[in-house]
Amino acid sequence: MKPSKKNFKFWRRILLIVIIILIYLFTKNITLNAKITIEQGENVSKIFNKLGTLEKLRMKLYVFNHSNTIDFSKLEAGNYTFSGRYTKSEFIQKILQWSEKDYLRLTILEGRSIYDIDEALTRKWYITPWAYMQYVTDYGTISALMQGYEFLRQIPAGKATLEGFLYPDTYNVDKNKELIPQIVRKQLDGFTTRVRSKVSNPTDWYKTMILASVLEKEERNTINKPTVAGIFLKRLDIWMALDADITLCYGLNKSYTTCTPAVIGKKIGDKSNPYNTRGTRWLPPTPICNPTWESINAIMNPQISDNLYYLHDMQGNIHYGSTLEEHNANKAKYL
Repeated sequence: MKPSKKNFKFWRRILLIVIIILIYLFTKNITLNAKITIEQGENVSKIFNKLGTLEKLRMKLYVFNHSNTIDFSKLEAGNYTFSGRYTKSEFIQKILQWSEKDYLRLTILEGRSIYDIDEALTRKWYITPWAYMQYVTDYGTISALMQGYEFLRQIPAGKATLEGFLYPDTYNVDKNKELIPQIVRKQLDGFTTRVRSKVSNPTDWYKTMILASVLEKEERNTINKPTVAGIFLKRLDIWMALDADITLCYGLNKSYTTCTPAVIGKKIGDKSNPYNTRGTRWLPPTPICNPTWESINAIMNPQISDNLYYLHDMQGNIHYGSTLEEHNANKAKYL
């Protein structure tokens, strides 16, 4: 029996109404008024869960249909503030855009000095030139920080610099507060967590930090660090120069990005530079960068060997020598 024309019109009308409702629901703007904190490791679901059931479904379908252009894998930790109505596209951009977050995510790379950090922050227009430098070398600031960070009391009198203790890592800082005091305290907190908490009774603490900073610049391979640390300590024991050319850059008040091999070659004979470890048979006066735990631990737990020399070939591989003759042979072979 054929369906009646009346029934056909009825179901067509119902289908049309359903389509209209679905179009309305899936094109309706997203409404959200909330401040949502995303912790490190959390994902976008924490934001979507603040939406109504239907809105959450709409957003998930939208993300699925645009998976080739939407990437939440690098969702940053921090506070996300929503206030009002958004199209689905606007809502996604609100989540992804850096400018919509009320914090900055700053990465301090391994082996960078206070000159490097100042240069990097200035280049991004976060600070005025030398502002970071002035803060971390201000005696009054350092004295005040010593009250909360006991390891800073190891800094000798007359050495007004936090160099060596500004731990390299990625930090979130509030965009609405003064940046430099925040990042410095976070770096010192990083040192507390990553270094100081692992060392119960540090001895010769400042000497360790200086030597660890030299090791950080000289050897990047964690596996080799204990052996190079043993070479450094052996040289110091027999009153032999460290001969770590990179150290002289610090005495030139230059960032390591501007202290090129050409600059080092031109200045290597300047024995008046106290950071030139070819001309000074001891340590530099202060740390020359901010080392990682791996470098600090290598200095405290060195691998003692017969070696007194090392060099890196053009591929970055390290070669050791126990005598000057072996070292010269390595130079001829690998350089």
